Amino acid sequence: MKGAVFDWDGTLASIDERDLRAYEEGTGPRMVLETALTGKGRPIVEAVYESYRKIFQATAEKATLQTGANEILKALKRVGFKIGIATMRYTKWVVESELKHLGVTPLVDLLLTRQDLGVGGTLWSLEETVDQRARLVTKALGEIRLSQDDAFLVGDSWWDVRAGRKLGIRTVLVRTGFASYNDFSKENPDLTVSSMNELREILEKRHWAI
Repeated sequence: MKGAVFDWDGTLASIDERDLRAYEEGTGPRMVLETALTGKGRPIVEAVYESYRKIFQATAEKATLQTGANEILKALKRVGFKIGIATMRYTKWVVESELKHLGVTPLVDLLLTRQDLGVGGTLWSLEETVDQRARLVTKALGEIRLSQDDAFLVGDSWWDVRAGRKLGIRTVLVRTGFASYNDFSKENPDLTVSSMNELREILEKRHWAI
């Protein structure tokens, strides 16, 4: 194998160690907030969204990495892997600032957010979530010049696994982030691990293949 595409929130970056999560359009936390605000008037809903967005975007220094994330990225680079990060987060400059703060920028070849797809921020259905995830991963593979057979996809959610299956790319589900609270094994990932350290150990034993 020649490369890997990683999710960001909940996979490489911790969503539990940060005081505020990414309440941006299209994210899981925003979906939770939408449910909590059911029945409220639109002006109130938008005011809440905007408040959370501004605070979150101003606190990139609170972002932390999952245990073992830095180590696996360095190990993959040492063996010549191309590494892409493709996140369902929307606003790219916010994620860029997190990568820079955490020292991840030199370890990755590409960062894509849904903003790079040229779409609006809101996701209107579960099917659209999977579809945009698949489009984003396809774009990442194209930009780092790898095929589905050359790389694997690492994520912490059911839409990562479904998108991977849709594309025919090998998929790793990490039981961090969303997967630490939900059982996504029925989605049939090619490999399920509990941490980045476990994934690195397995890859080393398998000579960097899934």
